[in-house]
Amino acid sequence: MRHAITLTLLSLCVFSGKSFAEEATPAPAGDSLSAGVGLAYVPEYAGAEKRRVLPLPFIERTYANGVFLSTQRGIGYGTKIGDFTLSAALGIDAGREDHRKNYFSGSDALKGMGKIDASAQAVLSAGYQLGTVGVGFTTRQNINHREYGNTYILSASAPLYSDSTDQISFGAGAVYGDNKHMQTYYGVTARQTIYSGYRTYTAKAGFENVTAGVNWNHVLDAHWSLASGLGVNRLMSDAADSPLTRRKTSPAVMTALIYKF
Repeated sequence: MRHAITLTLLSLCVFSGKSFAEEATPAPAGDSLSAGVGLAYVPEYAGAEKRRVLPLPFIERTYANGVFLSTQRGIGYGTKIGDFTLSAALGIDAGREDHRKNYFSGSDALKGMGKIDASAQAVLSAGYQLGTVGVGFTTRQNINHREYGNTYILSASAPLYSDSTDQISFGAGAVYGDNKHMQTYYGVTARQTIYSGYRTYTAKAGFENVTAGVNWNHVLDAHWSLASGLGVNRLMSDAADSPLTRRKTSPAVMTALIYKF
């Protein structure tokens, strides 16, 4: 389930490496605290046919020295050097259930595939501002489950419209997965074939998906803002050809109400 949500948020909110709160209201030079709740329309897992609407609680504390604590970005440190932004954080990949555990987690389409356990991740990001266009690179490296592999994300964003209350931007991104990552999420071993009924399939390293979307941030007053996004996610290469993939192209819809203290 985490994987599906991550793909949605990537396509909607984090092309430039900013959080919900940073997109909605630029952070001041000092400490800041933002909290909110959103809704996301996401597939049950990456490539699933069924979808669900999920709540997305959000809280982020940032400090003037660059340290941040965030439900979205994890616990880490970020800094800006000229037109470059750099950050390093400890995050969590919640894994994937192999059955519909409840409304919020899992899918019966994955029965027999086995559970993918939660894993701590090192999240390293770098961004550069080319005029009005922001480009970025992020890698998520699994720490305690190295067998799950790693991902590498390329992203870009550009403003379309901006005034005192509304900011509209366009973003695009691509996720590359190594052999271990692709096999974990899209491959089917001989043992999994016996229990799931899916044909045996080996997923190799390659671009997992590409995304594009439009984000709209509306400032309601000095404290409240609304961040929304509409986009599309397209699975690629071996992810698209996996027997687990029922739908290669998925809509991505999210909205969040944020309060800045």
